[in-house]
Amino acid sequence: MNLITAFLLMILIGHSTSDHPQTLVCPYENKNISQNRRVWCKRDDQDQNCCTGFSFQPGNIVLEGGNIQVQDDGKSFTISVQKLTQGDGVYWCGFMTPEKIIVKLAEAPFPTAPFNFVWSILRWILFILLPLMTISFHIYSNRKHGDTKTT
Repeated sequence: MNLITAFLLMILIGHSTSDHPQTLVCPYENKNISQNRRVWCKRDDQDQNCCTGFSFQPGNIVLEGGNIQVQDDGKSFTISVQKLTQGDGVYWCGFMTPEKIIVKLAEAPFPTAPFNFVWSILRWILFILLPLMTISFHIYSNRKHGDTKTT
């Protein structure tokens, strides 16, 4: 029974991931900008006034193969990021004017999810320790029962 439990736990540990999306809410109150293109970009480390990213149409959309989801409720749009394809940094959300000027609505630092990195290492350590502990427990319990003598 212990071996079956250990096997099931090894499978679960080996395939578990911890993907918690990071979000940024981009509020807008001016109805005149509600139809402007939205912008999501990473701030340039060298020039704090520039960013690299992309623009997209208003509405609820999925970008970068599902790594970025945008939900727009008419008063703000929320960007949820599963994976940062451009890496750590400060990211902006905003809109683009008809004159191609980016107006920043919000910004936030986005790390590349340190918990995911820790879990990716920890799960393999547990993957190795679990069968070792199961075998050790099995040997110890057999040894203890084997030492008992009947008269």
